[in-house]
Amino acid sequence: MTLVIKKVDEKIIREFKAEAARKGLSLSKAFEEAVRTWLTFKGKYAVSETDLNNMAYEAIEDKFKDQSGKYVVIARGTLVGVFKSLEEVAEAMKKFDPPVKQALVVKVGYDDKVPGELEWLGGSIELKSA
Repeated sequence: MTLVIKKVDEKIIREFKAEAARKGLSLSKAFEEAVRTWLTFKGKYAVSETDLNNMAYEAIEDKFKDQSGKYVVIARGTLVGVFKSLEEVAEAMKKFDPPVKQALVVKVGYDDKVPGELEWLGGSIELKSA
């Protein structure tokens, strides 16, 4: 069967083709696998969106060491951008269609420091800044 799909984000198609190639699959086989997975889960995530956002941030967090005080935003498992203020973050989030239900917003270089030591299972752990 021949299928033509219009108005698909070119970046997503490029990523899809690259992943199919890495797995050694033809584009048609990769498409079948993706559709089969989508139909199997029907809105249920194998990994929660929170976990997906956290994993995405952990994979790229070292790139933001020089962005202290700025806000890194991850939504739907991808980097939305780096922003100077929460107002800019809010504006960026309003542009999503459909709207984002959950996002990870990290202020780079900000650390809640707890003074002193913490007790844990009869031992102690000294807190050190990251």
